Amino acid sequence: MPQVTDEYLIFALACAAIALVNLRLLFRERVTLQGSMSYFAFLLVLGLMGVFPYQTAVLARRLGFTLMSNFLFCTAIAALAILHLRSLVTISRIQLRSITLTQELAILQEKLDRLEGASVTPAVRDRRA
Repeated sequence: MPQVTDEYLIFALACAAIALVNLRLLFRERVTLQGSMSYFAFLLVLGLMGVFPYQTAVLARRLGFTLMSNFLFCTAIAALAILHLRSLVTISRIQLRSITLTQELAILQEKLDRLEGASVTPAVRDRRA
């Protein structure tokens, strides 16, 4: 059955190509290493499923899938759902940090305004008004 291996080998090569694109983005600092690690892990799992189709077919049958392609799609959808959840967590952290930084900036601006107001003499303050 070398045809089955050849068919799924193309799937593994597609995963490798996507991993190379992700590595290029990582080296050009377009994406972070922390965000890419789970993506690489899922590409590795999906690529291994394409390289070892017989073991994947056995696992798919044990999990109740009649077609291995359905198992591959289900695994890919689950990986995308987990990656999306990870992105949501990251965006939430960034949003909270942005709110905190904005509040800290407002506090510092208020302190600066108070210091400037305290250092100005009453005569200079009258001239400004």
